[in-house]
Amino acid sequence: MNRETVCLLPEIKSVGGPAAFQQRFITAAAKQGITAHFDSSRKDIGAYLVIGAPRKFIPTLYSARQRGIPVIQRLNGMNWIHRVRPSGHLYGKKADLANNRLSFFRKHIATGIVYQSPFCETHWNEVYGVLSDKPSRIIYNGVDLNEFKPIVPEFSSEDIEILIVEGNLEHGSEQNLEQALSLSMALSRRTSQKVHLRIAGNVPEAIREKVFERMSDSTAVVSVDFLGIIEKSRLIELENSSHMLFSVELNPACPNSVIEALACGLPVIGFDTGALKDVTGVGGIIVPYGTDVWKLEKPILFPLIDAAEKVYRENQKFRKAAREQAESHFSIDKITEEYLSFLFGS
Repeated sequence: MNRETVCLLPEIKSVGGPAAFQQRFITAAAKQGITAHFDSSRKDIGAYLVIGAPRKFIPTLYSARQRGIPVIQRLNGMNWIHRVRPSGHLYGKKADLANNRLSFFRKHIATGIVYQSPFCETHWNEVYGVLSDKPSRIIYNGVDLNEFKPIVPEFSSEDIEILIVEGNLEHGSEQNLEQALSLSMALSRRTSQKVHLRIAGNVPEAIREKVFERMSDSTAVVSVDFLGIIEKSRLIELENSSHMLFSVELNPACPNSVIEALACGLPVIGFDTGALKDVTGVGGIIVPYGTDVWKLEKPILFPLIDAAEKVYRENQKFRKAAREQAESHFSIDKITEEYLSFLFGS
């Protein structure tokens, strides 16, 4: 087996998430003497690392499997919110089709599976069955600790700065934003301080309008900034000038935004769903959801308010712990070494 190159499929060109992982993997693999690339026509491919289930490459990957070349599928979570809360017929149909494609690839094309967390593995096994005939491994996301890092000796602000980083807040995810606003208002009233809620990601205009309407009826001193999709340098700056990241994704498989925040020394708060508590570790406070998250019931907010206040009051302690959590578990060099070991069967 040729251990010289790894082919990554498909090439993802979006901002953040899987695209960021691919670029980090390429750089880290090169440090270990392995060329990672996107050219499926090369003759020196020793293994394929596939994100999702790219239909375009199924013939190529099936042929590789027949020739004994490892085809490792990297699996994130699956779509589920549309099954609980209506998100539009077209979106729901696409979400189910995406799940089915991933399951087909997992069962029939991949020779091995990388799950991004124990929660991720358990969820796939529960919904689509355990695959006892192929190897699997749990490998978390990774981050470049020299890029995402603390850049100020000590952050201090009398106002409370809360950051949210999420790709999209729509199609049933609006509830998460409602909880963020409720948290900010409650925290402002409790501490008698202004709370800045800064939201990086795509938030539809209709949802923004609802937020501003609710704020106009509140006595709390809260400001909300919708930042849209931001550049990486701006993200690092925000993660260094906030008191905490509120992770709003429900049942995340391995939230990349959380790992990046931890690397910058930004403590994380959120509800104990999915892999969030596992990933955050000592780098923040994760509280019980309190109701049934799988039914999208409203969570019990009071423990989260307590957590936010504690992280604000003891911010420097939590910032140090957040960075240590990232250094101990999420270095992209360490994560890439684990991938290469699994890809080449060592």
